[in-house]
Amino acid sequence: MCGPQGIEFLKPVILNIPHYANTLPSMGISLKATDSEKDLHTAWDNILLPSNHAANSVAVKVDHF
Repeated sequence: MCGPQGIEFLKPVILNIPHYANTLPSMGISLKATDSEKDLHTAWDNILLPSNHAANSVAVKVDHF
């Protein structure tokens, strides 16, 4: 979870998330997002990630938390 919640950026920023899912063949990574308020039970959307198995990070553009 990123925050503080409610922050809005004037221009999209790149959020770089390191991971080590590529070190184990059985491990994977998924990224999910929601626009709901904190502590509300809601559905999360799957974010499509590029299939770059050699990378050890995921970068996404965000315009708010």
